[in-house]
Amino acid sequence: MDNNNMEFTLPPAPRGLCFDRNDFVKTNFSVDTFLTDHQNVASLETMRDDLGVYLKVLRLAMIELINKDYANFVNLCATLIGFDKAIVKIKVPLEQLNEEVHCVKQYLEDAMKELSIWLNQRHGLLKKKQLLKYYSQTVNGLKTLENILKDVSDKKKLEQITIVERTAVQYNQIKLPYSKCENLLSSDQKVLYNDIGEKLIQILNQLLFYFWNENDENNLLKTLIILTTLDRVRETELLIRKQAIAPLLQDIINEPALQRSKEGLTGIYGKILLLLDTKLKLFITVMQHSKLSFLYKKYRFLVNCFWSEVESRLEVNLASIFAPGNPQLFFKRYSESMQFVKKLEEYCIVEGCVKIFHETPEYKSFQRRWNLPVYFQIRFQEIAGSFETSLKNYPTIGNKDGFILNETLKCWVCLHDCWSEGIYIEALAHKFWKLSLQILSRYATWTTSICMQKGTIYKTESTSINKSLIDNSINIYIDTKTLLQNLPTFLTHVESKIPIEKSKILLRQSLNSSIDHLQATEIKIKECIVNELFDYFNIQLKQVSDIPRLYRKTNRSIPSKPCTYIEVVSNAIKDFNDSTANKVDNSFLLGLYEALFDVMTVAYYKYVEDVLTSVQKTEESLRRLKQIREKTSQQSNESSGTTDGDKIRLQLNVDVISYRRLADSLNINVHKVHKYNELATMVTEAVKNIEIK
Repeated sequence: MDNNNMEFTLPPAPRGLCFDRNDFVKTNFSVDTFLTDHQNVASLETMRDDLGVYLKVLRLAMIELINKDYANFVNLCATLIGFDKAIVKIKVPLEQLNEEVHCVKQYLEDAMKELSIWLNQRHGLLKKKQLLKYYSQTVNGLKTLENILKDVSDKKKLEQITIVERTAVQYNQIKLPYSKCENLLSSDQKVLYNDIGEKLIQILNQLLFYFWNENDENNLLKTLIILTTLDRVRETELLIRKQAIAPLLQDIINEPALQRSKEGLTGIYGKILLLLDTKLKLFITVMQHSKLSFLYKKYRFLVNCFWSEVESRLEVNLASIFAPGNPQLFFKRYSESMQFVKKLEEYCIVEGCVKIFHETPEYKSFQRRWNLPVYFQIRFQEIAGSFETSLKNYPTIGNKDGFILNETLKCWVCLHDCWSEGIYIEALAHKFWKLSLQILSRYATWTTSICMQKGTIYKTESTSINKSLIDNSINIYIDTKTLLQNLPTFLTHVESKIPIEKSKILLRQSLNSSIDHLQATEIKIKECIVNELFDYFNIQLKQVSDIPRLYRKTNRSIPSKPCTYIEVVSNAIKDFNDSTANKVDNSFLLGLYEALFDVMTVAYYKYVEDVLTSVQKTEESLRRLKQIREKTSQQSNESSGTTDGDKIRLQLNVDVISYRRLADSLNINVHKVHKYNELATMVTEAVKNIEIK
């Protein structure tokens, strides 16, 4: 056994040694390498001590091994006594046997070499024999074919097809022998072989068009089958395209013919399709015959012959139809062309033919020639441009088709323009849908800008309510609601234009974001109205600060009705409510009033608080002054009645009660109004200890 392959099992080493026990059983173990690897691990003294410890472990392991196998060691010594004599005794017979085996092996090797040489010679002879056979078959076949085809052109067509059919079979039979022995043939024989093939193809091509012109379906089918056996499918398709189809299309597809056609491009396409039902119908019928359909290589007349030639001539001779400059004319011609393609697909009755038709380079090139991006850009400028032009800085009233504003009506019209007949193209569905969403987004942005440009558009004094701004905001809100209500109908119309079910789900999802954007304008409209009303009401509410002047040293009676500013606010809100209640929904109005009273009450609370604080400070100042003057009698007289400060507090209380009645009349929950509870508590506490006399 090779020492390199021996496996040693060493006893485990104690923990903490500076080396690994497996280092000693490595085949490439070297003392120098061992010391180099461990010189940084421990000092030489430590390494010496660790090696001594492990040496003791090895000795103990060796003793245990000897004790364990002692009996075997003793028996081994007894067994080996006299074993060398036995070895010498059998050595001679074994050497003789070894010599005999070598002799037999040599005899077998010599026999195998001789047999191999003989087999190689035999194989070479068979190969030459087979090559001669191929040569003979080729030469004889060429002579036979030459004789058959010598006078075939003088025969009648029906006789020619019979002769050519038999010739094609023999020609195919010598293809293999010819390929095997081509190096043995002379140049004349090779030329003869090529001439026979060319003449055979030439005759078949002549017969092909003869039987087509004679409308002989059976013999035309037979001719095509023969050409298929000769592996001439693609060449035959190209020949039919150039010699049968091209002449028929020459006078149909050109600019003068388009100018003469009363029906325009539709008339041209009609004449092209008519060829498939008349002169070219026989080719379609024969090439779809069951005898040809099972073949590996199939004829694709519509795809490889007819469509290829039609598309090529359309691109070269009628390049003007692809011009996108006039969008109306471009749409008309594109629609007519796509309708022509669909009608052409109806002739593809063989399974998978339509898919092959769509994958052809000609089909892809035809689709690319229609510059749809440029067409869409023109339509985009028409639709989006007209809509953008209609968006004025000041909304205009129209009251037409359910919309109040002309701008909203224009938005609705532009949405339908994207999908109207004469504009919408199915291949651009994704772009027109994006344009529709952009129109909705632009309308939402415009409505927001109208509400936020108060200072620059509406020139009115701050002492009155800007009715134009409020009326426009209400009209925008109503139109936005109407637009949102009509969007489901619009979506249904769009879905009818897009047949793919998966796309309909995406349409609904993408439209939801536009709906959310439009719904968000309600908040902006509400803020606009609230801010406008508050600007006016805030001026009125500031008149709270004038109440002390009404009662200071005026000897007025105790207040029993609210001040004028409360009546002004109430009348203004009543006028606003009367003019808008029958236009908008109650939820919008309620939300608007709640927002309005939130901001009004915060301001009102501050004004009332300032007045009460001022009254209290004034009373404290008067009280200190009177104490200094020690006019107790006068003080007792004044304190016996209702003071001016009490009247001011009572007036504020009456105003706040009227303010609440106004809120209640609008169905507002005053306890949810910001700062109202604090306001009510403040005035109630102010009048709690007043004695009215």
